Amino acid sequence: MSDILVVGAGQLGLMMAAAGARFGISVDRVDHVSGEILPGTSRTRIKMGLEQIIENYPVITAELEHLLGNEIVEGLREFPAWLNAEAMALLPARDQQKALLDQLRVATSPWQPIAKPDDLESAQVKLGSDLVVKTIRDGYDGKGQWIVSQGRVDGIPSSAYNNIIAERKIDFARELSLVGARFAGGKCRFFPLVENYHQAGMLRYTLAPANECGELQTQAQQMLQKVMKSLDYIGVMAMECFDSEFGLMVNELAPRVHNSGHWTQAGTDYSQFDLHLFAILGRSVQAPERIKTSSIMLNLIGCEWNPEWNSIPGIQCWWYGKSWRENRKLGHINISCDSSSALLQICDRLKATLDPFHQKMLALAIERLHAS
Repeated sequence: MSDILVVGAGQLGLMMAAAGARFGISVDRVDHVSGEILPGTSRTRIKMGLEQIIENYPVITAELEHLLGNEIVEGLREFPAWLNAEAMALLPARDQQKALLDQLRVATSPWQPIAKPDDLESAQVKLGSDLVVKTIRDGYDGKGQWIVSQGRVDGIPSSAYNNIIAERKIDFARELSLVGARFAGGKCRFFPLVENYHQAGMLRYTLAPANECGELQTQAQQMLQKVMKSLDYIGVMAMECFDSEFGLMVNELAPRVHNSGHWTQAGTDYSQFDLHLFAILGRSVQAPERIKTSSIMLNLIGCEWNPEWNSIPGIQCWWYGKSWRENRKLGHINISCDSSSALLQICDRLKATLDPFHQKMLALAIERLHAS
């Protein structure tokens, strides 16, 4: 019998399995499309029936919330070993997620459902002339989102109506995210707030810890703790926020380990993946203590593997073993140091090994690091 089964066969489950191996925790994955089991970090695929899966795995978690339904996945949803069933049912739907935040009085952008084009006009009257329109389900990494400004609604397909919401477009100084975990009994552990940079809706880099977040850290922890408590959530959850003139405003919640938490693999004494495994297995752990002064996580998107990365001291490269596709997340690089000057020296060497697009992203990260 293995300790944990992760629903999903992507990079988050892969890194969870790798993290588990360090602590003697056996983590297998199940492909949520095919229903096949992938043991550990192996690419081997094993056919296994629902009854056998239930017998073999006492704890079931997930690496993604937007799950395709098949016989295996739907069967596992009903099994008590699948933790956080309420959160996984509620949070993937943006309208339900926003309604929960409103109910808990956790600040988020004002919003309303959109059933027909005329609703956008009423939304502009109620929410403001500039709106962000999002699909209720399955929109991520910039997919399923449109900007509505000055009454222009071009680009929203007619088929989308009745399955979208409109939010007031928020002006913000920076995008921050918080990754934390809740344990059985209600105790929570949090990592520092980090600053994220998105382009075309996709995370490009993360800076950790974010600068000048003393009061914001406390506020963010209270917000995320309130959400996790309301759902009796166990494990890691991520909360993306806008740092605006109105204070922190939640943009999105993710009931899982998160891209903006990858820096913890090199920048802290244990990673978000470790924390998630400890929480869902009921193992006690102290709050993160050893946190590097400066960390950068650079997403590797639509590029080719470069073996030179392995020869650069001070970087940690994760490559997901995926087939190439334009705009696909294929890996990431962590750089963590106890001084900003040391981190910048490593970045200078790394830059020469990157293609022009990722050179630009790294340069933006360095510029932002200097500014802070």
